[in-house]
Amino acid sequence: MRTIKIKDLTLDELEELEQDLHENGEKSDYGYYMQLVTIYENMYKKLKSLARINGPEYDHSLQNTKKLLVTHLIKFGTYLKMNHFKDDGTAVESLIKAIGLEQKLPIAYYCLGFLSYKHGKYGSAVRYFQQALDKRLQEDPSYALNQQQKFHAHMYLANSALYVASQTYETMEKLPHTPQEQLPNIELSPLFESLSSNEKYLHKHALYKITKKYTETCSKEACEDLYENSEPNELVLYFNDRENILLFNGEEAIITPTQANMIRHFLLSSSKENPCTRIAMRDFFGRTGSDGEVKKNTFIKSIERLRGALRSIEIPEIIDVTQYRGEKAYYYNESVPFTVLFRVDDAFANEYVN
Repeated sequence: MRTIKIKDLTLDELEELEQDLHENGEKSDYGYYMQLVTIYENMYKKLKSLARINGPEYDHSLQNTKKLLVTHLIKFGTYLKMNHFKDDGTAVESLIKAIGLEQKLPIAYYCLGFLSYKHGKYGSAVRYFQQALDKRLQEDPSYALNQQQKFHAHMYLANSALYVASQTYETMEKLPHTPQEQLPNIELSPLFESLSSNEKYLHKHALYKITKKYTETCSKEACEDLYENSEPNELVLYFNDRENILLFNGEEAIITPTQANMIRHFLLSSSKENPCTRIAMRDFFGRTGSDGEVKKNTFIKSIERLRGALRSIEIPEIIDVTQYRGEKAYYYNESVPFTVLFRVDDAFANEYVN
């Protein structure tokens, strides 16, 4: 029997496969986010072809699918190799692919600049940070930088340029030249002092530390110290450089990126007065149901899996259910104190820190 490939599926079949993925969640260590992205890529290709032939009839679906694909490439591209662990190489590939689909993506350029800087590719970092700060690219607020990210982008840009200048001058000094062609005596020490000062600032303010009462920035070392010495009965959600970890009373669990982001959303953006509905949490899912929103069954199943992840390390029931505008909604009930730790450079950061 011939195996049917994703590219051979119809639009309806692709939507069914996508819904099945969302309803069942990650069942292994590989392939979940890669398959979602592949589904959206194929949907986009098919809709693009239909829009070209039939015109406006498919324009709305095409634009929605494009945004869905771009969002997943930016926010989950780092997980395409493994579901639970981040990979810089796949992140870079996904961000470049997103920009190929949509130019006005400041956060994508910012993330590319950060990854280039992290790996010592300072020339590329200069270009990406300049694009992240380009006012002509500021359009969709969901892809914008928050104020802290804009400030960091300027500092990274300055440092990247200083590194490029330093490397260029070192290369020039190694070139053969006659005594009459001696290079001018350029004093670089003030520049290196600025670079060092900027590096110290970026290091000291690398991550957000958010509790119910306050938001502040701190160093990676300070976050790890807090994580290792957390208070009894305190929930700590840590988005570190490799994985997403939930900690409670010494017990920890590596959780999926979708679950980690849902928990962060509950802790930072929900309350009894403002519960999370399937509409409010639509960004954690893909294709919408017949009423234009996330299917109720998909939403409820995902919440139950999330509760199961919390119970796995004996966290008390912190997510309560209520009725809101005629259907089920959920909220963080404040029964357990929390600390959420994530990088300033996180693509989700502007949704929680303005």
